[in-house]
Amino acid sequence: MKKSLFVLALSFVVLRINAQIALPNPGFENWTSAGNYEDPDDWHTLNPSTAFVGVLTALKANPPDVHSGSFAIKLTTKTVFGQTANGIATTGTIDVQNQTITGGLPYTLRPDSISGWYMYTPAGGDNGFVDFVLLDNANDTVGFADFTTPSAVVSTYTYFSIPIVYRSAASPTLSRFTLSSSAGYISVVNSTMFIDDLSLIFNPNKIVEHGNPSETAYSYRSTSNTLIFHSLDGGNKSLSLYNSLGQRAFSVELSGNESEISVPELAKGPYIVRINSSSNSRISVGKIIIN
Repeated sequence: MKKSLFVLALSFVVLRINAQIALPNPGFENWTSAGNYEDPDDWHTLNPSTAFVGVLTALKANPPDVHSGSFAIKLTTKTVFGQTANGIATTGTIDVQNQTITGGLPYTLRPDSISGWYMYTPAGGDNGFVDFVLLDNANDTVGFADFTTPSAVVSTYTYFSIPIVYRSAASPTLSRFTLSSSAGYISVVNSTMFIDDLSLIFNPNKIVEHGNPSETAYSYRSTSNTLIFHSLDGGNKSLSLYNSLGQRAFSVELSGNESEISVPELAKGPYIVRINSSSNSRISVGKIIIN
């Protein structure tokens, strides 16, 4: 099924790209005011094309509608001049006239998967989606990850993790995230998606971008089904494993600097490892493979 990004024909818009990493402002904590609206830093939305008629499809979400930190992003499908405009945020460039999203951010790495937290309220059986694509010098797709929400209400923040499927061994040169409140052939007005705490995951046994290996680290010993945890600062923490459906499969409380954790028998496959502080703020997110 082809995904509709927006069904909106206004003036041609080229948006400036500031960030030079694949995932800027991943928790949507930073926003910049532009007159009568705000946009998330280093992300591009339809707001510059619709704000002049008082329509905003991307808004800053405040507590309690955040997963962590102070803010998240709220995307809502709306009507503009009788046409449907999806709530969109992207690290690429939006061409409203041609109804396309192109380009992206300079990037040369090959992450393993994407993850994040979402809430969703569909209208008329709609779906939202989160896409991530890696492109080469010829603008061909090197790798692609696609998360689609269910067409049902998800009223509390729910974790998702989707592997990146690599189609070639070429080196990426660009990366692009696209978030949308609607998917499918027909976008449905009032479909609403909240997104927070996006992440990139790089390999089975290490801490990813949001972790700090010099302070917190772990490894997995498959022969004994044991996680070895190390922390320089000690203190109380919690460690949780989530399966590929975002369901928490195991959780344990940690204290001190060193722990060897016996993991129960779980279904084989990839698991996200999330380590939180005693105040429930994220310290790191990583991945293991149980085989």
